[in-house]
Amino acid sequence: MQRYFALVSENKVILSNDDNHHLLNVLRAKIGEKVEAVYNGELFLAEISKLSPLEINVLEKLDDNSELKANVTLYYCLSKGDKNDFVIQKATELGASKIVLVSSKRCVVKYENKDVDKKILRFTKIAKEAAEQCHRLIVPEIVGPINIENLNKVINEETLFVAYEEESQKSPSFTISGKENSVGVFIGPEGGIDEKEVKLLNEFGFKNISLGNRILRTETAAVFALSIIANGLEK
Repeated sequence: MQRYFALVSENKVILSNDDNHHLLNVLRAKIGEKVEAVYNGELFLAEISKLSPLEINVLEKLDDNSELKANVTLYYCLSKGDKNDFVIQKATELGASKIVLVSSKRCVVKYENKDVDKKILRFTKIAKEAAEQCHRLIVPEIVGPINIENLNKVINEETLFVAYEEESQKSPSFTISGKENSVGVFIGPEGGIDEKEVKLLNEFGFKNISLGNRILRTETAAVFALSIIANGLEK
C-alpha cells in the first residue's frame, strides 16, 4: 500500500502538490482505494473519496512502528557524483534518524554557499521518498555540510564510532549490544580520514572501529556500518 508523509487534519489527509500528482497521474488512483498517511510520527489508514479535487478521508489510526529502538546518526563525508544520493537513500532504508554531511580535508567535493539550500532540499526529497518506500514513520533530518572541526557542536549521541581503515588490525570488530539509546557512526571520504582528523574525532568521543580487513568504498562502508547497527538494535 502506498504511504505518504502528509498533513492530517479533521479526519482528512492533505498531500503536497508533488504527492497529489504522483497519486493521481502516476499511480492513477481510483475512488475507494486506500493509502497510508504518516503525520507527526503516527500512521493512519485512509481512503480516496473524491478525485477532482482530491479528497482522502481517514478511516483509522494504525498501531505500527518500523523505527529502530535507538536514534542513529550517520556522519558522512561529502562524496563525488551520485554517491551522496545513494548513501542518503540507503541510510534512510536502514533506519537512520539523522544524516550529517561533513566536509573534511580529503573531501573531493566542496559545496558553494549558494548551492547548499538546493542540495539539502534535494537530499531531503530523496530521504522522504525512501522513507515512504520502506514504510518508515519519520523522514531523516539532513544536516550540513559541517566542517569536521565544528562537528562537536552538533553531536548529541551517547555512543559514537568512527570507521578507520588504518587500524583494521588494531581496532575491535564493530558490534552493537542493542542497549544503546543513541548511536552515531562517522564514515570518511574517498581519500580516507586524515590522521589528525581521527585524533580530533577521538577527542569528540568517537571510538575507532574496524569494518573488516578490506578497504571499502565510502558508500559501501556507510551501508555496511548502518546494517550492523540496525541488526544489533533489532535483536
